[in-house]
This record gives sequence, structure tokens and C-alpha cells, in this order.
Amino acid sequence: MSQRKLCQAGLLLWMCVMNRFLDTAAEAASSSTTLSITHCVIMQHIHITCYWKTTNHHLNNSSYRLQINKTNCETKQSFITVGECDTRGTNCSVQPIDSVLHCFHADVLASTHTGFIRSPLYFFSGVSAVKLAPPQIINLNQSARPSECLQVTWGMNEKVYKNEEGYIWLQIEYTTHDQTRSQTIQAFPEAILELCDLHPGSKYTVRLRAQDIRAKAHWSSWTSIDTTTAEKAPSAAPRLWRHIQPAEEAGKRRLTLLWKPVSWPEVNGVVLSYSVSCRSELDSSQWTCGALNASRSSCVLIISVDPCHCNLTATNSAGTSPPAHIYIPAHTDAEELPPPQITRVTPLDDTRLKVEWTATLNQSERGFVLQWSSVPYSGPTSLHWEHINKTARSFILTGLLPEVPYNLSVVSLYERQAGSDMSAIAFTREGAPSVGPKMTMLKTSSSGIVLKWEPVPIEKLHGFIQHYTVLYSINGKSEEAYACVEQMSLTGLTTGTYNICVMAHTAAGGAAGPWQMVAVGLEDVQVIPILLCALLLSFLILIIPLCLRVRIKQCLCPTVPDPSKSSLSIWSNTNSCQHKLTSTMSSIISISQATSYQGYCEKDYVPVQVFTYHTVRHDENEAETKTTGTYLDPKPAPTQAFSTHLLNQSYTKPDQAIPAGYKDDSQPSSADLLFDSLFNYKRSQVDLSSYIHVSQSYAPFVTTIDAYRTLELDECSHFLQVLPEDTST
Repeated sequence: MSQRKLCQAGLLLWMCVMNRFLDTAAEAASSSTTLSITHCVIMQHIHITCYWKTTNHHLNNSSYRLQINKTNCETKQSFITVGECDTRGTNCSVQPIDSVLHCFHADVLASTHTGFIRSPLYFFSGVSAVKLAPPQIINLNQSARPSECLQVTWGMNEKVYKNEEGYIWLQIEYTTHDQTRSQTIQAFPEAILELCDLHPGSKYTVRLRAQDIRAKAHWSSWTSIDTTTAEKAPSAAPRLWRHIQPAEEAGKRRLTLLWKPVSWPEVNGVVLSYSVSCRSELDSSQWTCGALNASRSSCVLIISVDPCHCNLTATNSAGTSPPAHIYIPAHTDAEELPPPQITRVTPLDDTRLKVEWTATLNQSERGFVLQWSSVPYSGPTSLHWEHINKTARSFILTGLLPEVPYNLSVVSLYERQAGSDMSAIAFTREGAPSVGPKMTMLKTSSSGIVLKWEPVPIEKLHGFIQHYTVLYSINGKSEEAYACVEQMSLTGLTTGTYNICVMAHTAAGGAAGPWQMVAVGLEDVQVIPILLCALLLSFLILIIPLCLRVRIKQCLCPTVPDPSKSSLSIWSNTNSCQHKLTSTMSSIISISQATSYQGYCEKDYVPVQVFTYHTVRHDENEAETKTTGTYLDPKPAPTQAFSTHLLNQSYTKPDQAIPAGYKDDSQPSSADLLFDSLFNYKRSQVDLSSYIHVSQSYAPFVTTIDAYRTLELDECSHFLQVLPEDTST
């Protein structure tokens, strides 16, 4: 029994040892597959850097320790430690390193929360893992050789031993306008390299890197420098095109010349200016735009209707390009060469269109010009164009915008001139209209209406019109009708007022125009015109009185004279001499008893100026006083009712004779008043009682001032005796 127990115990011990061995082997195999060094790089005299990888994501947060040892290249034994480094990344550098002429082995130890995992040993030779430092470009000059060349002088950043110079290779690249040329040569430090067959006036980027050919997997980093080759005169002419329009001046045309810069590499430098000129074919007339800066791409000339030739040249710092020529035919040329036919325009995406065309029969084209511009056309400067060779039958336009209409045309180029063009409208992608049509009503009847609307401009349609929809409603009920033209008749309508609008539809959607109210069957009366007429009439009624307010005020409220400003205001200063004169005049001029007196209210009396008077300065040596009789219009103006001379007015019958022979006296001075209407020294007396009725309320007054005097009674009697009998004179 005891022997059997011993055998069982020995068997169990053996099984435990075997399990432990198997677990250790599995763990070692697992660690070798989950953590391993991929490669090591030696920067000579600087450091050794090794890189590793892991397939177990649990090791990503682990810490690593790299250990590098020198070893025998043949036996791979007798390890000599070079150095160690710790990191949490996937690479680490050990420095310094004195030489690359050794063999090395490295391993990585990962520390995890479950224990340690070590990578397998990685053996490598120093010379096969070396990576050289970037070379230096010491100098870069233009070559003196006739062809365009650059001379590059270079050197190494670190010391190169003579026995290692033969292992250094140099790779050089030079790039311009996305064109790269490269060459790899065996070179020695401070040697001069020549780069030839370069384009004049072009900017180049020159790069260098070095390699130890024993370590073909490792190149040094690039060293780069930029330079520009010497310029030459442009070797090709600019591309030239034209756009002809009628001018405002008779016998002239507006010519717009368009050009594109000389393309690289023919430009041979940087263009500084352009020169444009045109010369008539029939006479010596010339037109020029002068020297234009390099940013210009068009020029406008007003030329005659005769045929002419136009030239364009480009100039840089080294010279002038060959001229570009274009022929402008005469305005009266009747012959027109046929255009090519645009067969298809295919949208490729939102920014590209493919245009296809067919050439004309029995014609020998030397090329084509494809023109395109957005709609609406905003002038020749917005015109895009492209020269195409004579074998092409399609072209792809790029840089376009969606929902924008483009006008496309293809023109054939013949030996001497260009043919006519054929155009087409195209979209890269259609959209819904932004506005709807504006509707107008042409006719109404008792049960129908005729509508017409304006087509929406194509730039606001954002696509091609498919159809129109007429929407109308009355009393909450809506209907619609379809149309393909800009006019439609609606019949069978009931009496009432309709709300109507028109919608325009493209392939992407539709938009409605403004709504309008239309009356149907209401005695064919249009509501909106009546309202407009009523508003206009009301406006006129209000505005006319406002404009004529001054004239209306003058008619309704005339200006009344102010008596305080008349000549009668001086009567208030009369003295006692005036009363004496009043009594004297009452006795001189008496009322005839044979003439019956009637009040002025019983018969029509007309006011008449009987006499005026003024006094003159008394002269003792003068024997007589001169008087002049006056007679005024029986119907004086209102402003003469109280003139500056003192007037005495009465009333006389209209049918009575009025003595003639008197004339107006000139405006007398108020200081020189004298009776001159009734008295005259050389006149005979006349009976005035039958002609004049003197109102005592208008008795005259005479004011005596200083050297002035009044007439005495006997002087008045004497004046009556000498009055002339012939009053007609």
C-alpha cells in the first residue's frame, strides 16, 4: 500500500514539473511574438536608435528599457554594454557611439502589471545601419557655358574618413513647375556638380541627400535651396483673340482685343509689359493702346470699318516676344464662313461641362476657339475663351458654378480670318427659379379672362423652363391650369373676384409670381383701374388748390387801400386861411337856380376831377400868375381816388357835355399848389353852373406856407371874367 502511494506521488510531481515547463515555453513564445525590435539606425558619432513594435494592446501603457551591447560579428558572444535607455514609447536612443565598425545586439524589456516581457535579441552590423548626416549646399551659381546650367558646390556636415569616401553616394533633385528631374551619382565632398538643360527664367528647387552604399536602406535627410535661372526673351507669342461691337460714332467699330499670357516654358522669365497696335489695310491709319502692364489682359480700340491687322507683343527684362497677329475683316464683308455645329453639352459635375462639336464640311480649319460667358453678359472682359487644335472635337470646361447659365459658342479659325459662331445655353446643375412671372390681364368677359405674363429672365430661372401653372381661387376654392406658352385663356368662370398668379417650373422646382385680383362678370369693370383713377382724381383735387392758394386768396380777399397813407392825411394840418378860402370859393362858384338839384343817390353820377390847384412862389416883379387847366378820365383808376395832388370831386350826368381842351398837368409838388382848372388869365368867362355840381363835402383847402399866398375874392372874380368863351379849346 505504501509503495503504491509513493508511485502516485512521484507521478503527480512529474506532471507538475512538465506543466510548469510547458507554461514557461508558451510564455517565452508568446513574448517573442508580442514584442520585437524592427530595426536600428546609427547616426555616426552621435547615437544609436532602435524601433520596436508590439501586437498586445495591453503593452501600450507599459514602460520599456532598451539595452545595446557590442558583440563579436562572427561568434556573437562576449557582450560589451554600450548603453541603456528608458521610455514609454516605441523607440529609444543610446548615445554616444564612437564608431560604426562594430556589430551590435539589442533587446527590449517591457514592464507590465503581470510581470516582465523581454524581446528576442536583435543582431546588426554597424556599417549596414549607418545613416549619414544631411549634406550642405555651399554655393549655387549660374554656369558660364552657353546652355543653361547651374553649378552646385556641396560638402558633408561631419568628417568623412578617406577610406570611407568611396562609399558615399549623392542624390540630387531639381524641380520647377511640378516637373522634377533626379540623378544619383558617386560624389566626393566639396566637389562641383553641374545641372544642365534648365529652362531660362524659371524658379528651381534644388535638393541633396547622401547615403553610405553599405547601408542601402538609409538615406540622409534632404537639404534644399531655391534659385532662378537667367531670363531670355520670350520664345513664343501670346495667344490673341478679339470681340467686335458697333461704336457710337458713325463709321467706327469698337474692337476689344483679348489675350492670354505666354505659357511656360516659352515665356523665359517674367513678363513686364504688353504692346498692342492695329493698322488699317487701306490707308495709313493706326491705333494703339501703348505699353500696358503685365496685369492687363484686354485692350479697347475704336477703329474704322475698313479691314485691319492687329499685333501683340510681350516684353520681359531680356527682350520682346515674337508678335501675335489677328486679322479684323471689313464691316461690309458679306461673305461669312460657316460655324461648326455644337452637337452635345454634357454636365460632368457641379463645376464641369463637356462640349462636343462637328467641323464644317469642305473647309480646312487651322483650329477652333471655344468661348463661354455667364448670363447675363457683362462685357468683353467677362468673356472666357480657349484656343483648341484642329483635330479636337471636344473640350471640358472647368471652374464653373451650379445653377448659373453659360453661353457657349465654337468658332472655326481659317487661314486668314475666323468664321461665325454658333451658341448654346447650358447649366452644370439646374435649380428652382428665384422669382415667378409677372402677369397682366389682356381681356375680361362675363365668364372668362385672357392672361399674359412676361417670361422670367434665364439668370433668375436657374434652369430651363419646363411649363407654367396658372393658380386661381374664389371663395376659398382653388384651381390650376397648365400652359407651355406665355398666354392663356380661362373660360367658364363664375361671376366674382378671383385671385390669380402664375408659377414657372424648371426641372428642379417652381416659383410663383405676385397675386392679382381680377373681377369677372361685374359688367366687365376692372376694379384695380377704377381704384387707381379714383386715387389720382383725389390727389388732383387736393394738390391743385394747394398750388393756386396765392391766386385764390387774391381773388377772394382783394387788397383794400389804407386811407391813412393817402394825401388826405395832410388836411388835418389846415389853418384859418383854409376856412377863408372855403367861404370865398362858396361865393365864387354858385349853384345855378335854373338847374334842379338831385341827390347822387337818385341818378347815376360819375365822379369827375373838376380842378386841381397848386400855389407857386410869389414874385413881386411878376405881373401875372400862370395857370394850366387839366381834365382827367371820368373813370379814374382806384389808386387815383386820392392822389398826391389835392382833388376836388363832384358828380355829373353821363349825357352832359364835358368841356374839352384840357390836358393832364405833370405831377405837381405839394408845395406848389395853385388853381389851374377853372381860371386862366387869357380865357373868357364861361358859365360852369350847368356843368358842375360842387359837393360841399369836397370843398378844397389851400395851405399857405411862408412865401406862398392864397387868392383873394377879387382875384377870383377877375379870373372868371377873363375865361375864354370858346371852351372847346
